[in-house]
Amino acid sequence: MTPRDLLALAAKSCVDAAGLLRSAQVDVSPKGAFDQVSSADLAVERFLREALTTGAPGSTVVGEELGATVGGLTWYVDPIDGTRNFVRGLPLSCISVAAAVDGSFVAGCVLDPFRDELFTAADGVPFAVRSTGLTITPGVSPRPLVLTDIPLPGSPYSGEMELLGDLLSVADVRRVYSTALALAWVAAGRADAVANLGVHPWDVAAGAVLVRASGGSFHSVGSDGFVAGRGEIVDWLRERLEGIVS
Repeated sequence: MTPRDLLALAAKSCVDAAGLLRSAQVDVSPKGAFDQVSSADLAVERFLREALTTGAPGSTVVGEELGATVGGLTWYVDPIDGTRNFVRGLPLSCISVAAAVDGSFVAGCVLDPFRDELFTAADGVPFAVRSTGLTITPGVSPRPLVLTDIPLPGSPYSGEMELLGDLLSVADVRRVYSTALALAWVAAGRADAVANLGVHPWDVAAGAVLVRASGGSFHSVGSDGFVAGRGEIVDWLRERLEGIVS
């Protein structure tokens, strides 16, 4: 399958999976000291696994809730990125799917089910946003807009509060608590950069494809951090995040 084919399968699977959320009964269970999992997360991931592996026979899936198997064609799935927002009814969460071939990400899509916005890109397929709601063409601001969830509760790192304080002196800051959605917004030009710690591959896989396809950069930092976006603020964030994780 070509990257375009993989993107089409990922996008259709995300759209179909979002239909489950309209009638889902949401039961919530704790997952660690600071995280949660809902019945909707599990139902969406099961659906995506079936849809993706049926559409691409022989492919394997790395998912947040149901484990990982890795092969030549691997899907990275986050059924609901931003579960803590989702279970409270806050419209700041998304479904995220990326395709990797032999370890290289070639396609990604992020679906915001609340706004019915689909962000897509693949090798040979430019970044695009399909939206049925109100959209505003991003304007230019004298200060960069940065999305970050730092500092995180229970973080093993020191210096996060200091980073946030320094960041507030040079940028406008928003806390989203959905890394994949934040990356999609950066790709769409709604923010200049996003940086987080404590992330997993399924949190960033699709968003990284989107940001790079839209002309931005994505940089891993340490084992569980990243910075992505455009402009000088990316280098500023990367330097400070590397100092924290080291």
